[in-house]
Amino acid sequence: MQTGTYILLLHLPADAELDIPGLGETMFPAGFYAYADSAFGITQLPERIKTHLAEPTHPREHIDFLRKIAAVAEVWMAPGNEPHEHEWVSLLLAIPGAVAIADGFGVEDCACDSHLVYFDVRPHLEDFQIGARHLFPDEPIIRATINDPSQSD
Repeated sequence: MQTGTYILLLHLPADAELDIPGLGETMFPAGFYAYADSAFGITQLPERIKTHLAEPTHPREHIDFLRKIAAVAEVWMAPGNEPHEHEWVSLLLAIPGAVAIADGFGVEDCACDSHLVYFDVRPHLEDFQIGARHLFPDEPIIRATINDPSQSD
């Protein structure tokens, strides 16, 4: 069994407005988005990541709608036995320049405000790891680079 927590780092090259079920019309400014989630159900971590990397032909979850217009640049993941997406969102928000965005995004099954964090410039895993190492010293975070959008965005 391979369970764990992950972040999808997405790049949106231009402003866009999406009509997302449960959220309505939502504006997404160009930039980078970090989406925190975990895989602890029937779908394990490798399968969940693989699903997020595939073209979302029949979007169901909030992230599927954003994935239709934003490319996954990186995946940050930590295999483990406990879900940490709620703590990871807090760690993301501690990175300078982070902005909570899209109230209700990805939180159908929890009490968080959102699992989506916006950055106008690309955030770096090393900035995230500062807090993650402190809270979860025994869970190393693995980075997988998928796309390499311009660092100057």
